[in-house]
Amino acid sequence: MGDRWKDDYSFILSLSVENKISNFKPEASYPEQAVVMIFDLEGFSQFFSQPDVQEYVPKYLNIVFEAINLCLDGGDHYWLIGDTEEDRQYKPLPKNIHSKFLGDGGLYIWKYKDFNASQLTSLVNRFYNLKNNFAQILKIAAEVIPVIDIPKDIRFGIAAGSVYKLTYNDTDKEEYIGYSINLASRLQSYCRDIGFIFSARLNINSSKLESNRYIKKVAKNIKGFPKEFVIIDTDDYDELSDDVKTELFE
Repeated sequence: MGDRWKDDYSFILSLSVENKISNFKPEASYPEQAVVMIFDLEGFSQFFSQPDVQEYVPKYLNIVFEAINLCLDGGDHYWLIGDTEEDRQYKPLPKNIHSKFLGDGGLYIWKYKDFNASQLTSLVNRFYNLKNNFAQILKIAAEVIPVIDIPKDIRFGIAAGSVYKLTYNDTDKEEYIGYSINLASRLQSYCRDIGFIFSARLNINSSKLESNRYIKKVAKNIKGFPKEFVIIDTDDYDELSDDVKTELFE
């Protein structure tokens, strides 16, 4: 019995060594001012639990990431069906320095200095329009995915601040950590009735915010964070119940 346990333990140990997380180099990079966006697909766990998931999940994710990439790389943002084809053409935004699939969404990081004021506003507006018109993305998905319970909503959190790059010892693969990443993650899930919140740390001019119908509020119950100035769409805020406004904002 004892020898058999030893053999089993040795086998498990060999597996853990082969699949271990590599060590990082001893020092992180100097802090870099960054813009961070995190999105989440609401209801993805339920979608993933359905039969034949291996056939449907990749197709769905590819459609969503294609729309995300159109926002970033430029092209025809087809989900705004009221616009002409010429008006629907996006120009490319600055290239991100990092992106990562998170299992039910994605993480994107840019250098803050790569953006001018107009491009920052465009970044925010493009993802807000995508969130508001996600039903058009679902129409494309429904053509190739014969499943009812696909994720029907997408949520975004966008923040700015310092990030630090960690580099693995044995590869050129990189990871990032930082306050702004954690904040973006909290913002995307902070108010599900809105589903789109970005931090005032992006420093978008108040006149730009007003002309695009955004409003600044204090988020007072972000888990693990002090009170934060955040920006949300004016109409989205007005549609919240008084109870939600009192609980989450001041």
